Amino acid sequence: MTDEEKPRPAVGDVVRRLRRSWAPLLLTDLGFKAASFIVLTPLVGVLFRMVLAATGDEVVSDADILHAFLSPLGLAGAIGVGALLLGVVALEQAALMAVLVQREQGQNLPPISAFRFAAANAWRVVRVTGRICAVALAAVLPCLTAAGLVYWALLTEYDINYYLKEKPTEWTVAFALGAVIAAALAAVILRLITSWFFALPVVLLEGVEPGRALRASAERAAGHRWTIAAWVVGWLLATLLLSAVVTGAVGVFGRAITPTETDSLRALTIAVGVTLLAWSVANLVVNVVNTAAFAAILLSLYRTIGGNGEPATPLVGLPTTAPSADRLRVTRFRLLSAGVIGGIIAITIGAATLGGVRLQDDVQIMAHRGASVSAPENTMAAFQAAIDAGANWIELDVQENADGEVVVMHDSDFMKLARDRRKIWDAKGADLADIDIGSWFSPDFADQRVPTLGEVLDLCKGKVGVNIELKYYGHNERLEQRVADAVADRGMDAQVMAMSLKREGVRKMKSLRPDWKVGLLMSVAAGDPGKIDADFLAVNAGFADLRLIEAAHASGKEVFVWTVNDAATMSAMISRGVDGLLTDDPALARSVLAQRAGLDAPQRLLLELAGLLGVKPELGEQ
Repeated sequence: MTDEEKPRPAVGDVVRRLRRSWAPLLLTDLGFKAASFIVLTPLVGVLFRMVLAATGDEVVSDADILHAFLSPLGLAGAIGVGALLLGVVALEQAALMAVLVQREQGQNLPPISAFRFAAANAWRVVRVTGRICAVALAAVLPCLTAAGLVYWALLTEYDINYYLKEKPTEWTVAFALGAVIAAALAAVILRLITSWFFALPVVLLEGVEPGRALRASAERAAGHRWTIAAWVVGWLLATLLLSAVVTGAVGVFGRAITPTETDSLRALTIAVGVTLLAWSVANLVVNVVNTAAFAAILLSLYRTIGGNGEPATPLVGLPTTAPSADRLRVTRFRLLSAGVIGGIIAITIGAATLGGVRLQDDVQIMAHRGASVSAPENTMAAFQAAIDAGANWIELDVQENADGEVVVMHDSDFMKLARDRRKIWDAKGADLADIDIGSWFSPDFADQRVPTLGEVLDLCKGKVGVNIELKYYGHNERLEQRVADAVADRGMDAQVMAMSLKREGVRKMKSLRPDWKVGLLMSVAAGDPGKIDADFLAVNAGFADLRLIEAAHASGKEVFVWTVNDAATMSAMISRGVDGLLTDDPALARSVLAQRAGLDAPQRLLLELAGLLGVKPELGEQ
């Protein structure tokens, strides 16, 4: 059959496949997800940690992640772990496809048979996904290299924060070139997806060797890539739409059943439990539907445009049963049983959620570079404003100038603050006295200059703690020792802590001052964060989920989050149990804490559920 004679894939065919097999598809996917949660995902996690250990460390963060996986061993390990992760997804699709294939022949495939089919083909599938990861990495590498060259050529003369704030011509050019590179990368990825779309059914249904699967798939997809791309994009859009609709519906349902008054703790507990149960079930159903729909799309496209022209045959050696209208039939007894079990689960969830609500907030307010919403960052004015706002700590950045003196400065140069090209390590004290770092914020701060660490310590002594971030731009001499000496000279060892993005800096500072709290500043981490050698973790708030916080606490580490400047996020972070908020607006943080202090347990519970219910918390500066 020629390409012109092949039937075109239709939405109706996909829907028909799903409707005829919804019960075995549901049971199979739920079973596979349970098996993945119990066995496969932890196994991949263990292998990932083994790869990290082989590269020299059990946990890496931020730029160290890139360095670890750019080594030959790390690159090979990344491909292996990627193959396993993609393999888990592919095996799930294999099990669902087995159900759909047997249904084409008028047979139902029990979930256990679908699992056996996936397991029997596991090694072949992983060999395919390994090739996909390796070839995909090689294909996207030129785009990533081009992006790196654009960054190096256009955005490295001055500190990156200057480009982010001022957006000069170089930034505009880099952004335009980046958009072109991103478009090229998207085109490469889309071509790879459409070329390899049929690799899984080719291996599973035709017995093609994994080594030939990608080439065979590309040959089948030739001339049909736009069709495949349209289906993939359509599936993605439908997935997002369904998820948004279901999430919104659960929010409306939750608001409808949750009492606005908190006098009845029992009613609130039940309402919260029912809402959380509905949210969990709805998300699970959406995930199952989307996963099964992709399997149906894959098989439908394979049958219409990607097959080898041979008639469809059932899978050999798998026990099947005849379709039965009674399977998963809804009866009064089953409905009653589901209602009772669901009620018990809902009450349990509600009670557990209420019991986990923190009745007291024990969190430190840390003014990020001072109260930098009220005054220019890292200036004496900002630090005084932070003290006036009731901050527990100020956070500042330190470097060494040309005189070897420790000064308070975040960027490597003064372009963002004063349009001055000089680097901090080239500027002497007399030079710094001439650089106005306040007028960019307001003419009222034209007198602000770069302070020394000693000046800030003198201001803060006995009033507020000082969290010192050690900045490393490759020109430091004795930064850690000079910081330690400045603090010791003022008898403030009990009033300071230190942190850095560089793990070596953290180790050196801790070796000099074992009694200090010394932490690692990071955005993301790979591995177990509990094994990071630090007293605390200062984490980007976007990555500070409950799992990370609990893992850090379990290993005796505090967690501070940065940079949090809105009341809703502040409250959410406090509810998760963080130990400190780094914020540009310490007055707002103090107000949020004061408002939370007036809430009882039910009110706090409603506050924590505000996001799920689609309600904006009524918190703000008072």
